[in-house]
Amino acid sequence: MTDCLTSFVAISAQGGHPSEMLTPEVVAQHKAMAAKMGGAAPKKHAKTPEEAASIVAERVEQGADYIKIMIEDGTVFGHPGTPDLTNEVIAVTCAEAHCLGKIAVAHTMSIKASKRAINGGIDGLMHIFIDKPHTNEIIGAIINSGVFVCPTIAAGASVIGDSDAPEFAKDKRVSSKLSEEWLNTLYNQIGSYPQGKTEYVLETVKALHDAGVDILAGSDASIASIGGMVHGASLHHELQLLVRAGLTPIEALRAATSVPARLFNIFDRGRIVVPLGP
Repeated sequence: MTDCLTSFVAISAQGGHPSEMLTPEVVAQHKAMAAKMGGAAPKKHAKTPEEAASIVAERVEQGADYIKIMIEDGTVFGHPGTPDLTNEVIAVTCAEAHCLGKIAVAHTMSIKASKRAINGGIDGLMHIFIDKPHTNEIIGAIINSGVFVCPTIAAGASVIGDSDAPEFAKDKRVSSKLSEEWLNTLYNQIGSYPQGKTEYVLETVKALHDAGVDILAGSDASIASIGGMVHGASLHHELQLLVRAGLTPIEALRAATSVPARLFNIFDRGRIVVPLGP
């Protein structure tokens, strides 16, 4: 049984991530899609705690399964100073999500953003920081907060610009199932933060896993113009990267099945078990 859980549009600052990465053509496509689906685009920018609470309520009414926020100052994307959410907005978003029975997750790709998310009461980090090697302090903060981490190593490596996605794309099991457009996506990379190192990301994931933090598999694939990740295939790439980071193959498979099922409160799938009863 397969279905899709969604946060719909993430909550961000006005002019915040990912707008700095989108071309005018992509923005126009999004507007056209919103119009086709019923008119005005949903609210997504929160400057005040009141606006954040209102957007959370709107998402829940729309049927969102969880709430997502963008905590990103643009440094790793080559746009330092990108507008970002305030600490007050982060905290209210998390609190309001919890009041309405939803978990809250955050886009975080720096240690600073990760700390801000944890201090605000987040349930999960979607990405792991790529700006610095891990420290005992940040690993301890993640452990003590009880958050889960979906490191998206494939995405981090693309941002750094040293991804092995082009090599992964040469596998006939991959290339034979992708269009030329999406195959080219795997051969391209974002490359906006070359001072980072994917080895540091792998070491961080290992440290978190060894400490018992729940690790989820995810690729962060989006549109074909953002290089390094494609839908479907890159999840298999991510499983390979999780094994490189120290997970066993079975643990990597669990990161894509039973672990997210448990954390997102899905109890009728995600495991292979002997059925009870006759």
